[in-house]
Amino acid sequence: MRRKLPTAVAALAFVTTTALSGVVATAGAAAADIDPVPVTELGATSVLLPMPVPVPVLVSVPGVGAAPAADPAVRREADRIMHLTYREFARTPRVQPFDWTTDGCSVPVGYAPYSQVFRPACVQHDFGYRNYGARGALRLSPTRETKNWIDSRFRVEMERVCQDTYVTPLAGLNCMNAARAYHVAVSLGGDGAFF
Repeated sequence: MRRKLPTAVAALAFVTTTALSGVVATAGAAAADIDPVPVTELGATSVLLPMPVPVPVLVSVPGVGAAPAADPAVRREADRIMHLTYREFARTPRVQPFDWTTDGCSVPVGYAPYSQVFRPACVQHDFGYRNYGARGALRLSPTRETKNWIDSRFRVEMERVCQDTYVTPLAGLNCMNAARAYHVAVSLGGDGAFF
């Protein structure tokens, strides 16, 4: 089960993590791109090598925590399910090997009334994180690009919920604003649940 954090804390953690990751990635890329420089000193040629820069390395040990390669048919079916509208998703049979568990909606501060309104979109969003993300058994695609796609699908479905639920302009606008707040919350604070 995901740990729920206040939006401000999650956003701060994300910004800090992203900033540190960017520095490490930039430093590692810079070191890899530098060629040895020939130096001639007193008639002898030496080679000046760049100083190594510490870069985190992921070591994979066979059989330990490694996810099996995703079956292309499973990935296609997960993609099909994620492209359904929230109403179609709700009618979809809960078949294996997918993780269909949900914890409902994490609520950005000030938007608690919408946790029930957006629940169908939240359930679909949970499906995406649990099946594509690094914390799930399938780990279909634990990449930043996939997380961003799942988060954008979440926003589209919340906006669809708003259009289907509210008929007055003010109520619709309030709902759309809440959808944006929920989207920002998962975009900035959802890394811990996905990666």
